[in-house]
Amino acid sequence: MQDVDRHDIDTALSIARVTGFSGKFVALGGGEINNTYKLDFGDEQLILRIAKDEGRNTLINEARALRLFNTKHIPKLIYFDEKSRVNNRLWIIESCLPGTIIRRLSINQFYNLGCLLSQVHREPSSEVKVELRNQFIDSCKAFGDEQFLLSHPDAILRDLIRAAFKEFDSLQPTYDYIIPTLIHSDATPNNILVDGNEVGLIDWEFSKFSDPMRDFSTIYYEDIGYNQGKWRIKITAEEKQFLFAGYESVGGSIDEERIRYWIRYDKLGAAVFLYWRINQSSRSTNQQEIEQYKLDYKNLIASLSS
Repeated sequence: MQDVDRHDIDTALSIARVTGFSGKFVALGGGEINNTYKLDFGDEQLILRIAKDEGRNTLINEARALRLFNTKHIPKLIYFDEKSRVNNRLWIIESCLPGTIIRRLSINQFYNLGCLLSQVHREPSSEVKVELRNQFIDSCKAFGDEQFLLSHPDAILRDLIRAAFKEFDSLQPTYDYIIPTLIHSDATPNNILVDGNEVGLIDWEFSKFSDPMRDFSTIYYEDIGYNQGKWRIKITAEEKQFLFAGYESVGGSIDEERIRYWIRYDKLGAAVFLYWRINQSSRSTNQQEIEQYKLDYKNLIASLSS
């Protein structure tokens, strides 16, 4: 993993033919895969996202998604070329949305988030299917392949995974009839920017075509929070009501049974990730974060086992 310096930024801007950079930039952090930087251009800011390692290619998903939209609530794609790399790593330049990340949305913000998700889900695909088993394996591939998952070292988690795989197979005929749409796939509170009552969605690196109901599972759980609500909130009945009302107000259709399924699916994937993060990841993590991950893992296993 390499840090980004001023030379890397200048190289990217030169390739993209973007001028006016003041030389000031701020690291906004990043997840496991990409780092994000805010670049100053005087009267505006742009976002540079760059893969942490050579083999990371999720920015292809991000560019594909951003090309589909023209709204102030989703970043505008400024430049992306899969063949143009900085230190052999993928990168993307996009507009900077106004707003901040807050701990908890208001009911009006939940309503507008529902509206935005419904607009996102208008992008269907006839080229893919909602393949439950394959999508789960793909989402967990960084933490172990199918063989590893089915023989997981944690006995309780292993039993949950094996039961889930049987459920994937039994439910698959039902999901064969669902038309996949583009989904953000990581619409956590950390990826929602708030500007007054307006909300925007950033960080589209995990976007894919799947069941639109799956997006709701990345926003909330009903019985527990995740990482103190930063990654999944414990939603209230009123918040959910406004979120669904916004979704339906612009033509979306809610299926709560499917949402409940995707929440279980998401919890299982979160447990796989946390086990890897606690026991196998080489990424530096402070003790406070580790203790939070252990608590979240315990809560997820208890919820999935109930």
